[in-house]
Amino acid sequence: MKKNLSRGEEIYGEDVFEILFQYEISRSKRYPSPLALLQIEMTPTAMNEEALTGAITVFTTALNSHLRSVDIPSKNGSGFRILLPSSNEHGARVVCDRLLSVFRNKFDTPNGPVAFSLQIGGTAHNGGPAIKREELINNAEEALRQAKLKGAHSYIVLA
Repeated sequence: MKKNLSRGEEIYGEDVFEILFQYEISRSKRYPSPLALLQIEMTPTAMNEEALTGAITVFTTALNSHLRSVDIPSKNGSGFRILLPSSNEHGARVVCDRLLSVFRNKFDTPNGPVAFSLQIGGTAHNGGPAIKREELINNAEEALRQAKLKGAHSYIVLA
């Protein structure tokens, strides 16, 4: 049985994410193992301003409860990034399907219900000396751009 330790609403800042990203890239080069990167654009909707204000906390708590403890989520400007160590293209797609399934539902909060619209762009690499940070970021950004063209609750994974 898999044990998940919830991080609650914790999410890494961009500076910590970059350090962990560089570490996972170098580890994936040295000991060839797959690595996936997801970029998420989330748009919350709510009936009132109080519920909308608390939406980020609801989102990060739900996000963390549906990721593995080794996954690395971070806030990136107005979006989010998730680094998935030891995950290939199939693993990235599984995470995308899970997240879209979770965030299709409304979340009840003390201030009223909150709904989320997600677009996710992802990429994966099998590891080894050919893996490059810039390539992962560019592929994930391009995949997100394509997912936005598809509309709400969609994802694209480029390998």
